[in-house]
Amino acid sequence: MEQKKGSGRTLAAEAYAAIRQAIRTGAFKPGDRLRFADLQALCGMSVTPVREALARLTAEGFTSLDDHRGYSVARLSLEELRDVTATRQLCEGEALRLSVLKGDADWEGRVIAAHHLMARIPQAREDIPSAMREDWEARHTTFHAALISACGSPALLEICGKLFSRADRYRRLSVSLEGAARDATGEHRRLMDRALARDAEGAAEALREHYGRTAAALEGFFKA
Repeated sequence: MEQKKGSGRTLAAEAYAAIRQAIRTGAFKPGDRLRFADLQALCGMSVTPVREALARLTAEGFTSLDDHRGYSVARLSLEELRDVTATRQLCEGEALRLSVLKGDADWEGRVIAAHHLMARIPQAREDIPSAMREDWEARHTTFHAALISACGSPALLEICGKLFSRADRYRRLSVSLEGAARDATGEHRRLMDRALARDAEGAAEALREHYGRTAAALEGFFKA
């Protein structure tokens, strides 16, 4: 196997990104065992950076480690969905509230620019309407990051970033269930409008409702 060039830290980061993307897109499904040979072939590198990547993914909740079965993709659950959603509503709601209160003209520009880029492309893939386009996903992430970027707390931003990543698989699943029933475009527009209108409480409430709708769409799925 051809080893990629670069430091061990860089290789581990590349392995982490490759495995995480495979989990996010469903190439590895919840509960799937993760065999080192398969992951080495995916990443094109030796076992050491792959092992380091799995340790990081396990710490972040994307994978799990069983003493008898080894690593596997973490399963999705209603309990985790509720926990992650409530914590996001609390932390990101506060981060957005603070950003609206503290944000300057540069923050406004970041929010407007991020929303403009996100709105210029469709959310769904043409070949698979129930799946999100990866370029839209990237712009969606940038938009939400821009909204809370002026909160003034690096620690809070770090927590919000981890929660956003943790919720990613649930958000992708909700899109396949909701179809055209949800007006995500309108929800994002309301978030931006309330933030730019300096309605701190209204913006925070809109964000909490935004995340709550995703959770509500999945409640029936887990209870079925």
